[in-house]
Amino acid sequence: MKILAPNKQWMELITDRLANAYIDGVENFLDYAFTKLGEPMSIRCPCIKCGNATSRTRVVVRSHLIVHGIIPSYTFWYHHGEMLGEAQSEFEFIDDNDIEEDDGKDEIHGLLRDLYPDFDGDNMNNSTGDVLREEEPNAEAERFYRLLKDLDLPLYESAKVSKLSTLIKLPHLKSIGHWSNESFTMLLKFLKDDLLLNGTNLPDSYYEAKKVIRDLGLSCKKIDACKNDCMLYWKDDNCLQSCKVCGASRWKDAKHSGETKLKEGKKIPCKILRYFPLKPRLQRLFMCSKTSPLMSWHHDKRVDDGIMRHPADSMAWKKFDEIHPSFAAEPRNVRLGLASDGFQPFGMSRTPYSIWPVVLVPYNFPPWLCMKQENFILSMLIPGPNGPGDAIDVYLQPLIEELNELWETGVETFNASTRKNFKLHASLLWTINDFPAYANLSGWSTKEKLACPCCNKKTCSTRLKNGQKECYMGQRRYLPLNHKWRNDKVSFDNTVEHRLPPEMLSGDDILDQVADLDGLPLTKDPRKKIKISHKKRCDNWNKKSIFFDLPY
Repeated sequence: MKILAPNKQWMELITDRLANAYIDGVENFLDYAFTKLGEPMSIRCPCIKCGNATSRTRVVVRSHLIVHGIIPSYTFWYHHGEMLGEAQSEFEFIDDNDIEEDDGKDEIHGLLRDLYPDFDGDNMNNSTGDVLREEEPNAEAERFYRLLKDLDLPLYESAKVSKLSTLIKLPHLKSIGHWSNESFTMLLKFLKDDLLLNGTNLPDSYYEAKKVIRDLGLSCKKIDACKNDCMLYWKDDNCLQSCKVCGASRWKDAKHSGETKLKEGKKIPCKILRYFPLKPRLQRLFMCSKTSPLMSWHHDKRVDDGIMRHPADSMAWKKFDEIHPSFAAEPRNVRLGLASDGFQPFGMSRTPYSIWPVVLVPYNFPPWLCMKQENFILSMLIPGPNGPGDAIDVYLQPLIEELNELWETGVETFNASTRKNFKLHASLLWTINDFPAYANLSGWSTKEKLACPCCNKKTCSTRLKNGQKECYMGQRRYLPLNHKWRNDKVSFDNTVEHRLPPEMLSGDDILDQVADLDGLPLTKDPRKKIKISHKKRCDNWNKKSIFFDLPY
């Protein structure tokens, strides 16, 4: 025997909770929840006061729902046994034999529903060539119809798989098996010419295969960059032929770069930044029916008992919620962490090369999922052959601009778990990096005598006798004033420590320190690079970080 979810229209009567329809809906909900969960005593209370955080008996839950009302946004009852895709009806038991199983349904249909929810329904069952439209479809509709055509097109005559599903699975195998582009093209030719039947719809090359699945949002934007990391050729600067800062050419010199000829007569850029737009990737987290319920885990299921199990338990997260209550009011708004560092992609090769990926971590997920590799969001790949250094801000411009848009205006997003649209916003909470990368991202140099960014100008350091390294002392300042080690000369450096720990600087203090560095050109060209004298400034700032452009 199976049980369907009861009709949820009674939830809309939250302002008239004494109406018979609302009370009957509460009773049907309680019958459904206790039956599905098999709990004899208590279930989570979904009232506005408890918020699914506390378990109550049936009598208490019923009174809470009538007195306080149910959470209006809790339309998918995952805390009370409802499963994804479960149909709604009046509360009734039905026999398993009365339900037609649909196990053979192509999973690609679900993928298209997640990506293009506005085109759900009859369009999924009709060929794009037979659909009659009064107006020309917009760009999003065109992409949907193009994918739908490839989904309806069999790989070959009488084949059980479609062209689209094949071209989704083959590149996945290519990625797992670390195939080269040439080997993938060779495989396509072998399948098309020698193995499969005549008339197969496989493309001829990896390039053609990427064009087919491009509309799934798996592509990136390529932005030309100056070879000295001075600027990006994008927006109004896209038409420039040379750098505005150092004057270097935008294009490679074929003679000095080892290029025997330019490809098809086209000029080759010196550097190319690969940027993966953030908004569609965040939207996909909610468009997917498997991940959308988990995007509010930190609010719905996290237990706030003073033990730190999730970033939402941290002081930084809670302080951010206090300062920005309108952002915190929507639990589906995404909190992000940014991680970046350079690595050598060629293993033990003698060729020196350092490429910098920038990865975003969505912290809405449960702690056992948010740090999984498959949930990381690759934002950009900063090209080599050398690390960008302080000029990493030049490459971060597209990301910072998109983060500002997500903060100010947000993006309309379809939530697959509630089947409703909502305005999605996002914020960047912190960065994750080692100490050298911290210097590049923050602008505070982590070298020399003022290396500590927390102590700032009050860093305590001593140059060793050989004059080669700095030794950072004075850690006894952080001990209580009556601690015995403060007066212990023998065990330390023959001094008594009476100083207090340095005060924590506020954001305004930091902004005052870097105010004169605003607009400083960031470049690796020695002719244009402005050297900062730390001795004159009495601090270790090299630049004003681009992260200060974020309003929060």
